Amino acid sequence: MNKLFFEHPILPLGALHCAIGLLAALVAYRKGYPLKRWLVIGLVGGTPSLIYAWTRPNLETDQS
Repeated sequence: MNKLFFEHPILPLGALHCAIGLLAALVAYRKGYPLKRWLVIGLVGGTPSLIYAWTRPNLETDQS
């Protein structure tokens, strides 16, 4: 398994892409954005979605 995983660079790069996308979804979720939408954005976008999630402002929550 390890030999196959590292012989084809597309596999570890794809795994890294998905991990970064999941991180983007978590960042956006903690800022108040919907998780399902950001899971899709993160898994498709990878690194650009992480940068976008970091630059998004926190959503205002109505606690009155």
